[in-house]
Amino acid sequence: MKARGLILVDYDLPNGYMDAAEEQKRLNAAMEELVRGNNKVTYYQCDIKERRGEGRPDLRKLKIRTS
Repeated sequence: MKARGLILVDYDLPNGYMDAAEEQKRLNAAMEELVRGNNKVTYYQCDIKERRGEGRPDLRKLKIRTS
């Protein structure tokens, strides 16, 4: 069976892109620690994007497109 795990983190970054770059480094380090030594993990990726609005998405209803 194949599965995909999702983690969502919303940030309030007062210093904008400088804070975003630092948080992306921290997320990458945390993810590397999470998958290190786990032979079930076939791929992982981390990215931070600007978000709009105040709503919180429901990950169970999120549709992911790979194209």
